[in-house]
Amino acid sequence: MVGNIGVAMSGLRNYVANLHTELSPKGIFVGHRSLGVLIKEPGVGTVNDPDVIANMWYQAYTEKKVWEEEYPKGVTPETIVF
Repeated sequence: MVGNIGVAMSGLRNYVANLHTELSPKGIFVGHRSLGVLIKEPGVGTVNDPDVIANMWYQAYTEKKVWEEEYPKGVTPETIVF
């Protein structure tokens, strides 16, 4: 169903990885978060809730610890439900 997007996603990931490698010594943080969920109507704090996802991005921006992470943690292609 979404197999053809894999090429674009891998290109984006590699581009971000190269930016991170080049810019981190200069103190510039470049990060990537792979979403393994479909964003849905605001819920009650579920992983699909846009507010929860926005908080995850804000935390990544403010902490600047890890340049790449999947969201939610532990998601794999086999666990993604459409």
